[in-house]
Amino acid sequence: MDIVSLEDARRQLRLGSDTSRDEELRGWIADATGFIEDYTGHTLSLRNVTQTFNGFDTMALRAWPVAASAVPVVTYADQAGQAVAVPAARIDVSRRPVRAVPKIGTRWPSVAAGTTVTVTVAAGYASADDVPRNFRRAALLLIGAYDADREGGEIMAEAEKRARSLCSNKRARSL
Repeated sequence: MDIVSLEDARRQLRLGSDTSRDEELRGWIADATGFIEDYTGHTLSLRNVTQTFNGFDTMALRAWPVAASAVPVVTYADQAGQAVAVPAARIDVSRRPVRAVPKIGTRWPSVAAGTTVTVTVAAGYASADDVPRNFRRAALLLIGAYDADREGGEIMAEAEKRARSLCSNKRARSL
């Protein structure tokens, strides 16, 4: 899912129904999405996100948003190097960053120091309509700048500054 459609990008560039630049526009949509994800820490399209940790201590996930009902898949490598799934895991979404924690009444398994633990969870927005409007506006602003300033000069610098401003209220403060 793209946070803005090809039609939205064509409208932003005043291309009308001209589809001759669609491949270029797809690239710019992906670039704008990446910029916004990198700046805000939001995962804009719904997908599985995997993060690796050393041990079971604090497993704070960079992925956001994550639904309270999301079920994480937590695995670790046993002494023989085999992947072991931890069945009793949940996501604590009471604050950001969200954390993978053991289900209430259970504990994480005891493992050797330095054991690698992997957490996979579904994160992101289910549809483009769920993405904050200011993110979509920032993407369109960036797409316009990509077209107007292909060399990355003053227009692009100003567009990135304005895109950051549009997205700043949703930015993660600590990841």
